[in-house]
Amino acid sequence: MRVLDASGILRSGLDFSDSKYLITNGVREEVEQENARTAVDAAVERGFIQVREPEEDSVAVVKDAAKKSGDLEKLSENDISVIALALETDSIIVSDDYNIQNISRILNIKYEKTFHSGIKKKLNWIRVCEGCNREGKGDVCDVCGSRMKRVPSRTSP
Repeated sequence: MRVLDASGILRSGLDFSDSKYLITNGVREEVEQENARTAVDAAVERGFIQVREPEEDSVAVVKDAAKKSGDLEKLSENDISVIALALETDSIIVSDDYNIQNISRILNIKYEKTFHSGIKKKLNWIRVCEGCNREGKGDVCDVCGSRMKRVPSRTSP
């Protein structure tokens, strides 16, 4: 089985009749391009794509991993649901989203990219002040008041 996110549908030349695919309701709603939406709806009607939602336990595992890696703020609820569904069904994710790929790699979920080259290694993210370069949390530095930016940790796995 393969779990598709919106990029897995929009940027791929997938023939949905090849094998079974899973999507969440959120991904189905996210696909707005008329041709892609028509193809998805037809594949759902024919049973080539199943629409399912992940269990809350799987969602919690994904959120915990994303929080630890620093990816949580960049993942949408749809992204989290896609990863959680792949986790609980032992499926392959089809996505070009680097944050989805990073959490997939952390959770040992296989993924396929459709267009971009994909990630090269797992990353953990931290927030660093643009002014004083101190590590911190939030959007504004507690020390100097400058904006905090998200950067890869030097100690990423």
